[in-house]
Amino acid sequence: MMSKACIKVLLVDDEPIVRRGLRATVNWEKYGMTVVAEASNGKRGWEEFLAHRPDVVITDIVMPEESGLELSRKIKAQAPKTKILLLSCHKDFEFAQEGINLGASGYLLKTVFDDKELEYFLSSFQKEIAGTSKNFLTDGLNESFLLWLSGYNNNFEQKLDELFNGEWGWMNHKFYAFFIQNMPSMAQEIDLQSFNFITISFGKNLTFLFVDESCHPTLLANLTEERVALQDLNWIHAGPLIGKQDWIKSVMAFHHAQQQDGMLHQYPSVLLQAVEHIMRNLSKPMTVSDIAEAVGMSRSHLSTLFKKKIGDSIHSFIEKKQLHLAKQLLKGTKLTIQEIGEQIGIQDAKYFSKWFKRCTGLPPSNYRIQQKGDERLTI
Repeated sequence: MMSKACIKVLLVDDEPIVRRGLRATVNWEKYGMTVVAEASNGKRGWEEFLAHRPDVVITDIVMPEESGLELSRKIKAQAPKTKILLLSCHKDFEFAQEGINLGASGYLLKTVFDDKELEYFLSSFQKEIAGTSKNFLTDGLNESFLLWLSGYNNNFEQKLDELFNGEWGWMNHKFYAFFIQNMPSMAQEIDLQSFNFITISFGKNLTFLFVDESCHPTLLANLTEERVALQDLNWIHAGPLIGKQDWIKSVMAFHHAQQQDGMLHQYPSVLLQAVEHIMRNLSKPMTVSDIAEAVGMSRSHLSTLFKKKIGDSIHSFIEKKQLHLAKQLLKGTKLTIQEIGEQIGIQDAKYFSKWFKRCTGLPPSNYRIQQKGDERLTI
């Protein structure tokens, strides 16, 4: 069964004995938690927060260089859902009240430390985080996602910007993407409640799953174990990824793999890896040798297998994906011709324009104008 120790905790206190005591005496696993880092002041605490993106921060108030209040203020501005518990002395009471006003969940007196009170806070945090981590898309947003994935120009990418600046902010740091067939049949076997995760249903039995880096090894091990027991469970994954563009590229790569052959298990995993590598690296110069090295296969063997199973040469496949992405960017963004060329690995704007015209019969600027005109006609 999946381990639940995926709620990340950061301890910040200028007294090493306090940090060691909390780490050693609290049964963190009981609350599905693990201490990912410590810091001796608010300045270092902020650095560790940015590095680890913890769900819970337990911090002293009065510390050298930067106080726990200033740390709390920055954390709440950056990640408002983070749970903060303050440690204070009697003389710091007014500071503790200020911390509550900043959004801290509560405070504990270090001079009369109460284990029961700490247990209450940790238990509450566990329940709250489990409740908010069920990040399923709403029906309306799921429909918008499916239309966007099918090539329709809608406002989904604008919504993505909002999500990555808010609820999905943890994916601005390392995360992993999974594309799973028959997720419903495994849902009872694999517990995701304590994970930072996003899940999106796609079609009858396919699911996109995005999970925090810290939980990836456990999830991967459990999926591998479950595949032995569940004959219809199939999945592929990609990562580590960072940010919205990697999110988009992974989704497009998985979607293409599914389109090519509808059943993940009928596709050799090495080809899925190759497709994923291509989609993630469209903005970079890429040779067949680069791809072969990335998937651990000889250049000639990969080329033969790719052509046989997918029906295109690798070069032709890459060009089609570059063209598709260029069209989407011309239709749906205000990026310049130079910037769009760079997004598909063509650094020279003049060469990009010639290449695009060769492929479509239109220069990119004319294509953009035509698409805008078509949109107005269909309103």
